Amino acid sequence: MSYRRVLLVSTLLVSFMLYGTSTAAGSPSAFTGAWTATDPDDGSTLKVQIGAPNASGRSRVTLIDQFASACGAPATAIGSGTISGATLSSTLDVRCGGSPFASDVPATFEVVGDTLVDGNGLLWTRVGR
Repeated sequence: MSYRRVLLVSTLLVSFMLYGTSTAAGSPSAFTGAWTATDPDDGSTLKVQIGAPNASGRSRVTLIDQFASACGAPATAIGSGTISGATLSSTLDVRCGGSPFASDVPATFEVVGDTLVDGNGLLWTRVGR
């Protein structure tokens, strides 16, 4: 086997090993990071922060609606979810202006190219792009 072929095979093996560890617990996923959207009902800004999966495969999800129509005030939803393929399925506890509003509210996000699409069809873009 030539030196070039050994170098190529070694490079490929290292690449596969690195790829295999990229989905390990605590490693970023396509969902990891900050995303923003515009609420189609009232035009307020929506933000979601999705953390890297932890050791049990759960990602922390924090969603902020600058003006939640249902609350008549800003709302924050916090929870976690799991990733299966291109879909993040989560449940969130919602607080309106700091007061509890709803528990275990389902929220899904799907990676589509460089964007997320939530369960309501809303398009989210990564912050800074």
